[in-house]
Amino acid sequence: MSDLKSLFQLDPEITFLNHGSFGATPRPVFETYRSWQARLEKQPVLFLGRELPDLLFAAREKLGLYLNSDAKDLVFIPNSTYGINIVARSLKLEPGDQILTSDHEYGACDNCWDLFVQKLVRIIFINQFLFLYSRTNRSWMNSGVGSTLRPKLFI
Repeated sequence: MSDLKSLFQLDPEITFLNHGSFGATPRPVFETYRSWQARLEKQPVLFLGRELPDLLFAAREKLGLYLNSDAKDLVFIPNSTYGINIVARSLKLEPGDQILTSDHEYGACDNCWDLFVQKLVRIIFINQFLFLYSRTNRSWMNSGVGSTLRPKLFI
C-alpha cells in the first residue's frame, strides 16, 4: 500500500480519503498533463486550432477499441454531472417510463435526476438497486430488481 501512496504528491502527514470528489492525480498522470500543458503554451493557436481536433479523435479511436465502439460515437465531457445532464435532456420519456440507477449514485447526478423528474411532473420512477458484473459469466446480474421492470435507461 505504501507503494501506491508514493504515486501521489499528497502531504505524507495526512490520510486522504476523498479521491471521488477532489482526488489527487498520480504523479505519472500529472507529469503527462504538464507536458500537454507545456505543448499548449508554446503555440496555443497551432495546438488548439489545428492539432487538438486530430489528437482528440485519435484518443477516441483508442478508447473505442477498448470499449468496442466507434470513435464517432464517443465524446469527451468535463465531468459526470455534465454527461448526466446531456443524457437526461436527450430522453423522450413518457408517463410510466422508468430509469434505474444504483444507490451508489454520485450526488450531483442524483440532483440532476431530481430536477428532471420535477420538471416532468414526476413521470419517471427512479428505482434504487444494485447491479453486479460477473467476470466469470461476463454478464450483469441484479440484486433486488423485479423482472417486471422495463427501463429505457440504465444509469
